[in-house]
Amino acid sequence: MRLTQTLFRPLNDHPLLLSTLFLLTGAALQWRLGWAPQAVALVGFAWVLLVLAAIDWRSHRLPDTLTLPLLWAGLVLQLLPPTRTVGAELAIAGAVVGYLPLRALELAYFKVRRIEALGFGDLKLLAAIGAWLGPQAVMLVFVAAALVGSAWQWLRSRGRTADVPQQFALGPWLVASTLALLLAGPAWMGWGAAG
Repeated sequence: MRLTQTLFRPLNDHPLLLSTLFLLTGAALQWRLGWAPQAVALVGFAWVLLVLAAIDWRSHRLPDTLTLPLLWAGLVLQLLPPTRTVGAELAIAGAVVGYLPLRALELAYFKVRRIEALGFGDLKLLAAIGAWLGPQAVMLVFVAAALVGSAWQWLRSRGRTADVPQQFALGPWLVASTLALLLAGPAWMGWGAAG
């Protein structure tokens, strides 16, 4: 019980900021995608992503209590035509592409360096993003998040000694990249605004 309270504490630290992000994200997605059931489902997806970003930013953890239901929701909603974003086949492929290749890369990196490159929460979050948006989108999200997050980490670490290890939360950058794709990419992904 204490771990759960600790993980969800960031949500209580800045309620006004998080509430504003929820409101702006929901409004922007509804404006971009319309009021179709698919769009409403994607707003819920985005809100869970924001919660995950807040938790990971503060605690460097992505709880299974949110990532796994998000993954399953992405897969199950593909079975319902009104909420379908990419279809069942692409959702399964997206979940696999979001998890397995990066897990293999992480294992190889760990074998060589004895340092974890990605946390399991990041991999589960990528699988969930893949289930909602498909394999093409999940790879785009990963590359964008890695580039922007690495640039942020580099800027943050300037002036510090090189031998001090620093934790890097990839989750917020995965979320930011996913939200940017949702806001900019419906036409690219083959979605249309439902009216």
